[in-house]
Amino acid sequence: MKKLLNAMLFTFGGAAVLSAADLPTVNVFDDQPEKKKATLSDFESEDFTLEDVPDWVSDLSNLPEADRRKYMNNFSAAKWAFSKGALDMCEQCLDECDSVYAKNPNVWNLRASVQISRKQFDAAEIWLKKVRAVAPDDLVANLNYSLMFLGQGKYERCVEECDVLLNDLEYKDNMEGLRHTLTFRKLVCFVLMNRVDDARDLVKDITPMTFTPLYYYSQSVFALVENDRKRALKEMTSANSIYRTDAYLPTYKQALEYSKFMEKISALYTK
Repeated sequence: MKKLLNAMLFTFGGAAVLSAADLPTVNVFDDQPEKKKATLSDFESEDFTLEDVPDWVSDLSNLPEADRRKYMNNFSAAKWAFSKGALDMCEQCLDECDSVYAKNPNVWNLRASVQISRKQFDAAEIWLKKVRAVAPDDLVANLNYSLMFLGQGKYERCVEECDVLLNDLEYKDNMEGLRHTLTFRKLVCFVLMNRVDDARDLVKDITPMTFTPLYYYSQSVFALVENDRKRALKEMTSANSIYRTDAYLPTYKQALEYSKFMEKISALYTK
């Protein structure tokens, strides 16, 4: 039984989609305050009980083996298709998953990510509300919410989501890249709300020696505020060159694209 549950959590938890970008994987069952969710190590513990298992994992584990294999194979194929930008194929694989079992919040998160990739933010919100109803502290959904609000132009809401996530991630190891991504989303929101001083304050301690795309992308944004497009391009080019293999680099481009930053910044600061 433990081996089966290990496999289930690896497939659905440890390889969950964080947003519409290819982010490093995160175990979405860590530190759930209302009901502690099981992690892989929990299944090796003598204190482990089935009460620790999320309901959807238990439901899937009770399916006939053929159905489980079909489900897990299609979910893995959906994640692969999403990572390659094959959104229609991803949805087809998720439809196959739902034909077997339709209550997995990871499927809803992935459907939301597909809609965010298409910039169909209102459609994404429908799926994210389903996740939040059953798992209000789900990291994947909350990351998607912050990006969705940014795309919808709901900057205050985006900042609120980012603040909650940053607080949750403050003391977690190996999360600096994700924290910087969220900080940049906040920075973009502040600039688009004409709160440039607050935006600058977010990155006052970030330097080139911090070794993060955040430094160069934030400087690029501030150059655009000053209508210095040449310097903005230089900073952005530096980031894309130095951090071309950084898994989080696409999230910086994503924040600018989904917020329509280039279009809006001209209206705000070049009058």
